[in-house]
Amino acid sequence: MIFQTSKYYQIAILITFVFIVLVPLLSNGFVNFFSGFWVLTLGILHGANDLKIISKSFKGELNNLYFKSIVVYILVVLLGVVFFFNLPGLALIIFVLFSSYHFGEEHWEDRLSISASSFALYSLYGAFIFFLMFTLQYVSVVKVIEKISGYQLDFKFFLYTAIILGGGLFTSMLFNSTMRPHLIKECFLLLLMAGIFYVGSLFFAFAFYFVIWHSFPSLINQLKFLYGTINFKSFLKYFKHSVIYWLASLISLYLVYRYLDFEADYFMPLFFSFLAAITFPHTVVMGMMKHKNG
Repeated sequence: MIFQTSKYYQIAILITFVFIVLVPLLSNGFVNFFSGFWVLTLGILHGANDLKIISKSFKGELNNLYFKSIVVYILVVLLGVVFFFNLPGLALIIFVLFSSYHFGEEHWEDRLSISASSFALYSLYGAFIFFLMFTLQYVSVVKVIEKISGYQLDFKFFLYTAIILGGGLFTSMLFNSTMRPHLIKECFLLLLMAGIFYVGSLFFAFAFYFVIWHSFPSLINQLKFLYGTINFKSFLKYFKHSVIYWLASLISLYLVYRYLDFEADYFMPLFFSFLAAITFPHTVVMGMMKHKNG
């Protein structure tokens, strides 16, 4: 995967350093606005071409299989929305589980072969990222969770879970011959992530990881899968095929926030609910793409 071996990894490290130093010097309003711009552009865009990827994955296969996949994809998005409005607590847990696997898969899939153990390692890595963030942003996280689910979780729950996950991840990397060569680099990266998660708001912490360390590498892999090359021309093709879905997602988010009777401080719960609805099917499509590449 280009992400781990090219100059982008070094650039992402540099960007992370810069923002650890820079964010405390800037106003929260500016940082959050900048974070929102990131997420609503590159963050949402990286998942807006799933239907094209489905088409590519089923090329040469039965047309009705491709059509059924699209129908299922759309239904899962709608089901995710309904799920969050009716069973928000359970939906939030499922969102974290799906996203944990998805984040871990994007980070490690080039170095781990497809197997049940790699599935567990992907999930372990992503879950640690989440709980590291949750622990360092506890005050904000507990408010979001309470708004969505009605439950207020204790700080010790996040801290102890992060410690257990971190210990499990370190042990896995130490004793896994494929992961062991990356141990020092990954520990260094996780220390940088802790710095990023600490210096800004919850919104910034999630947006930074989501965009810099997930969305952009994923976009690179998608360009390579769809067009065989990574350049400005292939990006324009990608944008052309994804712009309608991307705009529809942004407009839907705006309309829900603008016209439904939410409390003023409900934006963050709404935002994460929205991401969850589009994450469920996207995770499946990315797995399909990586399986085809494998």
